Amino acid sequence: MSDSAGGRAGLRRYPKLPVWVVEDHQEVLPFIYRAIGSKHLPASNVSFLHFDSHPDLLIPVNMPADTVFDKETLFGELSIENWIMPAVYAGHFSHVIWFHPTWAQQIREGRHHFLVGKDTSTTTIRTGKGHSNTEK
Repeated sequence: MSDSAGGRAGLRRYPKLPVWVVEDHQEVLPFIYRAIGSKHLPASNVSFLHFDSHPDLLIPVNMPADTVFDKETLFGELSIENWIMPAVYAGHFSHVIWFHPTWAQQIREGRHHFLVGKDTSTTTIRTGKGHSNTEK
């Protein structure tokens, strides 16, 4: 049975919306994983809103893709610029929406679709070709 929030039945609710302030961006991921583990967030298909002047969408270059399934090892591998895509590969985030100042132009404005998966030759996370709609 699905509720009006699009199949979010069975999720717990916080009495008050929690806020976690962290120094380095990747330090928020353990809080997200804790919310998934405590059933406050679904384990998959989350639309992630990212407010920052940098996209933080790099991929850890030499990290084996399967590291995403060992959270303690994963947390130690991530840094400020590459913590979002492993969560995409793990299936937690299905959409990433980046809100940024107008002067931040690292990625062209628009809607971009691409594939995230494991490169069989390197066993690392890589992106594949999708499509973009950059019309305004």
